[in-house]
Order: sequence, then structure tokens, then C-alpha cells
Amino acid sequence: MEYINVKSEIGQLKRVMLHRPGVELAGLMPDYLERMLAEDTPDVEMAGREHDVFAGILRDAGVDVVYIEKEFAEIMQVDDIRRSFIEDFVGIGVKGDSLQPAVRDYLLSVPAAGLFDAIARGITRADIAPTGHKPIQLLVEDDYPFLTDPLPNLYFTRDISFSVGTGIAVSAMSMPARMRETLFIRYLHQYGKKFGSGSVELLYDYNCGCPIEGGDVLSLSDKCVAIGNGERTSAAAIEKLAKKLFTRGYEKVLLFKNPANRTYMHLDVLLTHVDYDKFLAHPCMAHKWFEVYELTPAGHGEINVRRTTDGVAEILARALHIDGVKLIEMGGGDDITYKREHWNMGANSLAISPGNIITYDRNHVTNALLDKAGVHVNPIPGGELSRGRGGPRCMSMPMLREEIWK
Repeated sequence: MEYINVKSEIGQLKRVMLHRPGVELAGLMPDYLERMLAEDTPDVEMAGREHDVFAGILRDAGVDVVYIEKEFAEIMQVDDIRRSFIEDFVGIGVKGDSLQPAVRDYLLSVPAAGLFDAIARGITRADIAPTGHKPIQLLVEDDYPFLTDPLPNLYFTRDISFSVGTGIAVSAMSMPARMRETLFIRYLHQYGKKFGSGSVELLYDYNCGCPIEGGDVLSLSDKCVAIGNGERTSAAAIEKLAKKLFTRGYEKVLLFKNPANRTYMHLDVLLTHVDYDKFLAHPCMAHKWFEVYELTPAGHGEINVRRTTDGVAEILARALHIDGVKLIEMGGGDDITYKREHWNMGANSLAISPGNIITYDRNHVTNALLDKAGVHVNPIPGGELSRGRGGPRCMSMPMLREEIWK
């Protein structure tokens, strides 16, 4: 059985991992948004309904939708695995000698089916009080109700893992607040039936020491991967992953030097592949010189690094071995429009198949330009989902795509 095979961004999508946003969003409080890596407080029920539209379009296209929460609940039915996960979670997600046993006992009391939500919504002072433990955090008065923070970014499943070829990577998150999310993926890789129960090669693990996130990794073909180097992904991580990929037959890694700030947090908010020869692009890709390095194998585990001053379209065409590439400019390049639509993830699209993509419906100008370029757009409501600063690609981790480059 094939578990992971992703050798492009546009091949017919066959299986994808999602998370339906839920209880974790209910813990977002205006006074603590920065701490929780959030910028707003979405309507939880509406966000869930918007996400259902997203999943429905995928299912209608024949895609097998795998929910991280359901797969996780299944493997937690095995008592030894559940206890091991709780120990690991306490080790990386709970600070304080007296708090750790209290959290451990609380989580052991939670049914396997509810463990995901118990962690995702955040563990509160009220949860711990009945356990009988009196950790110092419970005895010291504090207006903040959480002893472990909620995980409101969980519905961005692309951030915490990504597939390249027939291997899977567990991201090493740059922000400590999100490290706990990757533990779910580590256990799914090791025990989840749809993830191969440990048989799929692990290309990168969350404890490798150098941050890398899936939103920065674009699988252009079975020979080339593009990776953004900016706020969330380090050059050291790109080097480590590139060396692994070169042993698996890949011939080139494109390193895009992203501006290192939250506005440009991942490569996929600047560039997504929408058709064989078309990309949806932020104006900084379409018109301005963008710093790109071509990494190729040099033999004996070494890497050649060549900085190129060619335009992004030329670099991509060369990487894909095609005559040319069209960059469809987000917002039409208008200085006001593109900034508004970039804020709402105008360039962050998910391809169901070549020339058939999902976008947010609110990016009217960009969607019209895509339609004019012959790309079929499946718009989804994003009034609440977009408040998390992520789009359809961010919300999806493809596991299987049909191969298109022969």
C-alpha cells in the first residue's frame, strides 16, 4: 500500500491531512494573542463551518480527507501508546517539577477519544485542581487560566509536517509555543495506519535542532524542491534536508531568501504552483529581484551553492525543464489591492489538480486574474479561517498525489 507520495504541488490530489478547527480557538483571549501566536479571536462555530466547505470541495473531487484528530484518537486506544505519548507531552510541553505529575495524572484520566481536544484547548487551573496535586502554579494567584497554552494554530497542518517524494518530515517549529503540535505527527507517523505505521522514511524530525516548517517547502517535481529561508526556516535546516534529498535522487534545491518577518512568514504566502506552467505570485516575486540560491549535489555528501540573479520565472522554468513560466500577480500588482489580498492569503492556494485550485473567496481581484489565465478557482469562505493568517495550502498536508512529471 502506498502511504506517502508527493512529487509535485499540482498532481491530482488523492489524500490529504486536515484538522477541523474547534475547541482550541475558544481559548484565544484578546490580552494574550501575541503569546498564542494569534492576531484575532475567530468565531469558532463559523470557522468550523467554513472548514467543512473546504473539506467538502476536496471530497467532491475524490480526495480522501484524513483528519489528524480522528487518526490520533484511533492510535490512542492502545494503552501503552497513550501512556508513552502523555510522557512525551509532559516532557516537552509542561514546565515545572510540581506541575508535571499533576498534568500527567489529569491526562491519564482523560478518555483516549478526548485526549486530542484536552491538549489542544489548553489545560487549565480548573482541570488540575481535582487531581489532588498542588503544583506551585496552582497555589500562586494568576489571572491567566491556562497551565499549558491552547494550540490555536493546529488547523494549519502544513506547518507541522510535509511530504516530499515518498518520505515525510516532522517540522521543527521555530516558535516554542508550537513545538507540542509536532508530537501529534510524530505519533501518527510511528503508529497511524494511513501513515504507514512507521514504515515511511522520516526525512526530518522535530528534534533535529534546526527550525523548518512545511509552509516553506514546495515540491516542484521529483527532482527539485523549493524552500524558503526566512523567519521560520533556517539555512542549516535546508542544508540538512537537501543532503537527505540528494541521497534519494533529487538534483536541485532552490533556496528562496524570504524577508524575515511575520508578513512573509513562509514561502507559500509568496508563491504557489497552480498549473504546469503557472504560479500565483506576490509582486515581489513577479517584478523585483529576489535572492535565490541553487543547491546541487557535489558528491561525498557536499553541496554546491550558486547564487543566481535570474528572474524567478526563469529560475522556475529551468527547474521544471519547461520553456517558460507565467507568474500570475496577486492583486494585479496594484499597490493597495495586493497588500489587502496578501493579508488575506491571496497567493496561498491549494491545487486539487493542474489548473484546478482552492482559494479564499474574499480575494476578488486575484481570483478574477486566475480565471482570466485559464485556472479554475474553487473559492471557499474565509472570513474566520483567514484570521489565523493562513490559507488553503496552509490548512492542508497532502499525503498522496498522482505523479505528473515523467
